[in-house]
Amino acid sequence: MKKVGIIGCGAILKRHIESIEKNSNYKLQALCDIDPLISKNSGKKYSVNYYQDFKKLIINEDVNFIVIATPNSLHVKQAEYALMNGCDVLVEKPISLDYKDVYKLTTTAEKFNQKAYCVLQVRENPSIQLCKKVLELGLLGNIRGISLVQRWQRPLEYFTGWRAIPHVGGGTLYECGIHYIDIMCYLLNKKPKSISSKVYSIKHKDVDIEDTVYSILDFKDYGGTLEITIASEPTNLECSLSILGSNGFLKIGGKAMNIIESANFLSNGARVQYQNLVDNSKIPNKPNSYGSYQGSCPNHPDLYKNIDKYNILESLPAIELIDQIYKQSDVKYY
Repeated sequence: MKKVGIIGCGAILKRHIESIEKNSNYKLQALCDIDPLISKNSGKKYSVNYYQDFKKLIINEDVNFIVIATPNSLHVKQAEYALMNGCDVLVEKPISLDYKDVYKLTTTAEKFNQKAYCVLQVRENPSIQLCKKVLELGLLGNIRGISLVQRWQRPLEYFTGWRAIPHVGGGTLYECGIHYIDIMCYLLNKKPKSISSKVYSIKHKDVDIEDTVYSILDFKDYGGTLEITIASEPTNLECSLSILGSNGFLKIGGKAMNIIESANFLSNGARVQYQNLVDNSKIPNKPNSYGSYQGSCPNHPDLYKNIDKYNILESLPAIELIDQIYKQSDVKYY
């Protein structure tokens, strides 16, 4: 039984609570938030003990599994403490603003015989799983090129509080783009190099965080492009990954890569195989709603169910690529 303590009671808390409730081998033990009112209200709502100090939760409670859902720059310190005190950890994105911290946490987990996991729940989108099978079966043939496009809306108030502090929240790629950069690396089983990148502050001009990023990518055997912006108005426009192959194309799209927008194949055999995959798929699913904006799809319960697939090292390719893109753009968040 995983006895769970959650550190951070923000907007994503309800997804973790939902995941615990839907998986019988997890039990919520305690909650923690630095804000005393949020901590108290959350604890009373879910009928568990509540804390402001995460160390006291870990030491005082009967927990062996800690979920970390705090501001980005706090993840590593909190995860290290949990690992060193007998708890496995599940860390929300991004693990860190510095990719080297992923290796650091891996070493700590091994030293103390614990497990460290990462929240890459977008991989559980049925559309993503279908595309993964298409690529594993080679239905597209040899890959010729890709294009990742994320055109989202985030209100001006999104970059307030900790998100407005560069070394705490990081930039748009860490906050919004990381899930879909991960999907690109995951599906193609490669981490591309960034050949050229540039960032812009088009909408969110009054904070030291960019809102738009462009990059040209090199996958060695083929190329690709990346466009990520949170300056779309008045809502999210799209989040898509187009893959071109020698035997066809496939585009995952919708507002959060939650549908297959188009697919076609040269060979009839590939078309038949693809249709069989579609007939056995559950797509689409709907993105999370946060009031004035939408996010990724709510797959946390499936991630909890398949937790062993999400070793913290799975997060590395996306974080390393983000680091490259920001360095080329003369931006550093750590």
